[in-house]
Amino acid sequence: MSELADDLDQWTGTRPGVRADRVRPAVRQAMTAAGFAPMDLGDGSHAWYRRSDDGTHAMISHNNALDGDPAVKDWIVGQYGERGGFVEVGGLPLARALQGADVLPSPVRPDGSLVEALYPSLQQALDDLG
Repeated sequence: MSELADDLDQWTGTRPGVRADRVRPAVRQAMTAAGFAPMDLGDGSHAWYRRSDDGTHAMISHNNALDGDPAVKDWIVGQYGERGGFVEVGGLPLARALQGADVLPSPVRPDGSLVEALYPSLQQALDDLG
């Protein structure tokens, strides 16, 4: 396990100010049921975090916050590599962001090169990288 991944685990839910109990129940229940935990990213930004078995991690946020209207298309989902790279899609309702966390490809190509890309839709990300 990398040092960065260890650091991420230490941040998850343990830094002051990460208050998932203040998140509306529908969001909190959906995120925890999907295996996500709150994370303080620093500078007042927060996201829901879930580590994957392949050395990547997914994060979901609503305008850099843990809470927001689940139906509003303001959620962002991304897959991030431990050593860099990212694939992000924004403008999603929460349910679609949760789907994206399960289907977005790794930001690390088989040859080891990194993907750094923002996409306007899940389908475009899958078409481009799938």
